[in-house]
Amino acid sequence: MKKLLYLSVLALVFSVMSCGGPEGEKKATSSAKMSDSDLEKTIKAQLDKDEALKAADINVSANADKNEVTLSGTVQSEDQRAKAVELAKSMQPGITINDKIDVKPGEPRAG
Repeated sequence: MKKLLYLSVLALVFSVMSCGGPEGEKKATSSAKMSDSDLEKTIKAQLDKDEALKAADINVSANADKNEVTLSGTVQSEDQRAKAVELAKSMQPGITINDKIDVKPGEPRAG
């Protein structure tokens, strides 16, 4: 009886180990990653929902493999800059945002 219990526990341990654990999960997640252009389009679409940010014409450049996005352009206020960064961050978990947005009050808006 003890042998049967021992073998059952051993079989369970080996089956869990053979599933790959966290490494197997990472592989499944990485295969579902967005492309650079998909990530750029997603963030740009989110920014364009805000009229002030849409008028600011913020540029979005993404590196999906590194989970990084660079935002550049010019906005009229620090609040707009902060909102753009927060909206971009909300689009993908753990994303790194390189903020290269200039704040220039009174600049004519693009558009």
